[in-house]
Amino acid sequence: MKLLRFEGKDGSMGDGILIDGCIYPLNGMTTIDALEDPEKIDLDVVRRSGPYSLEEIKLLPPVDKPGAFLDFYTFEQHVKTARGKRGLNMAPEWYHFPAWYNGSTRCFSGDNSTVFFPAGENKKDYELELAVVIKKKCRGVPVEKATDYIGAYTILNDFSARELQEKIMRIGLGPAKAKDFNTGLGPWLVTPDEIPDPRNLRMRAWVNGEPWSEGNSGSSHYTFEQMIAFASEDQTLYSGDVLASGTVGTGCGLELDRFLKTGDKVVLEIEGIGQLTHWIG
Repeated sequence: MKLLRFEGKDGSMGDGILIDGCIYPLNGMTTIDALEDPEKIDLDVVRRSGPYSLEEIKLLPPVDKPGAFLDFYTFEQHVKTARGKRGLNMAPEWYHFPAWYNGSTRCFSGDNSTVFFPAGENKKDYELELAVVIKKKCRGVPVEKATDYIGAYTILNDFSARELQEKIMRIGLGPAKAKDFNTGLGPWLVTPDEIPDPRNLRMRAWVNGEPWSEGNSGSSHYTFEQMIAFASEDQTLYSGDVLASGTVGTGCGLELDRFLKTGDKVVLEIEGIGQLTHWIG
């Protein structure tokens, strides 16, 4: 199933389910409630309220205020290229465990919204990533059981201010302000039953209709199960937490020496999920 959050033309907000191209409100349930216990969704009751068309509403980030956002760094092609541009070789430790940075949980934006970068930034960039949402509390999860905690898949656009990032990361503590101004998420959550093979999803990006990026989810060095197992070793993950794959190879302007401009339209697409669109302000 596809779960989402939306805002109506009257300003009201709600959580819903997408059925045959139409949105039906979840009647008091949230998207995370639905992931935690999908059996509580009575489709006969849901179908009596609504429906709304996608043209009638504005899509919001499909997770409302996640408790944690862990963005991993799992695609070797991207890592090699990005580090090479900073004059760095691959760190041997990268092959030993899946590293992540903790992103802001307050800056997610939904489909078809406008992104404003830090003032004065001249290297505005997108990042094409696959993400999962945790569906139940977990800690110390072994790799072989980690699939049980994946509630849904979605698309993530880790917008990056590259000039600012280059300066800030010299300090050694991560991208911080160069990332924590906007992160695209959506357009909806897709449950695993609709994603037969998450290790073989075509990933593409267009800027103003021109193809910029293409890759495959299976080219990541680590699986989401490995990410969950490593992250949960010494901390608790909760339902609604967002874990992202990091950028697929070729999946950003930094790798291509091309950057975004005001007015650009950026569309990310992942097979089985759909498209996530943003405009650059």
